[in-house]
Amino acid sequence: MPEPEPAAEVLQRTRAQLQEEIREARGILKDLRYEIKTARDLADTTRRLAGELAETHVRDLLAAEVTRQIATLGEETQLQMGKSVDKVIAEFDRLRDLLLGHAHVADGREERSIPELLQDPAILARAQHAARRNNSKAADRE
Repeated sequence: MPEPEPAAEVLQRTRAQLQEEIREARGILKDLRYEIKTARDLADTTRRLAGELAETHVRDLLAAEVTRQIATLGEETQLQMGKSVDKVIAEFDRLRDLLLGHAHVADGREERSIPELLQDPAILARAQHAARRNNSKAADRE
């Protein structure tokens, strides 16, 4: 049977192993700290670049989209304005035709042109009465 090692040698060898493991652990800890610093630097750089990209590219894209939508709105507004103008012109044309006697107004009994209506004594009297009433109201306000 082999002779047992003295306790002091076992302790010395164990101590040497522990010191070696402590040195390795310190080296690994140093490497980890370096990697953590590198990761933080990369994260900061990534945030900065993302901010720059957002500022340059997103702003340009947003401006282009706003410009496109404003142009579309302008076209639609122009189209609707054209329709409104056409409608007003048609109403004025209809009024012109009524006033010139080219079109007739239906008053429930018969169709007559405005010149014919203005020659009707009953309608003329009603219009004169309304005009006098409006004039007196206007005078009262003053």
